[in-house]
Amino acid sequence: MIDLETARGEVFQAPSGPFSADFVDLFGRLGANSLRRDGGPHHVTASCLVVDPDTESVLLNHHRKAGLWGQFGGHLEPEDESVRAAARREAEEESGLQPLSVSPAPIDLHVHDLSSAFGSCTRHFDVVFAAYASVKAVPSVSSESLDVAWFSLQDLPAALMPDLPARLPGLYSAALRALSARR
Repeated sequence: MIDLETARGEVFQAPSGPFSADFVDLFGRLGANSLRRDGGPHHVTASCLVVDPDTESVLLNHHRKAGLWGQFGGHLEPEDESVRAAARREAEEESGLQPLSVSPAPIDLHVHDLSSAFGSCTRHFDVVFAAYASVKAVPSVSSESLDVAWFSLQDLPAALMPDLPARLPGLYSAALRALSARR
């Protein structure tokens, strides 16, 4: 399982944004329990925005519980050694694409409330990484999704997660910056 100091170190590599203080507060209140799904209704999750920089496309999943399109992601699991490893595992499991090249640091931090469809989870503190793939790669649908598909940034599905339309251009740009830094 990820230890608290590893998670803190990864979170604080993310660009400073409107949710940075929320993570500091969560870690201060819940400590290591903030990293466990059973640690309370508020906890850290890991996600991954998969992009194809050559075609200005994103790979999204139609999340079964949410009924909306969004990036891949989910809870931290005992076998995850880092939040980044959790983001990679979630993206690979949910997209069927392996191996994915994942950004070394998060590209964003986000906090969002959940519907009752998510059971005892009421708020996710999401650490967002970027991954790179080609639209030529054929994804597969996992049991957690209704569908998985590539979308051009100019032709996104209507049923996106509530604030994703406003966030996606910035996330995509951050993913490209992370890719450029790796080259």
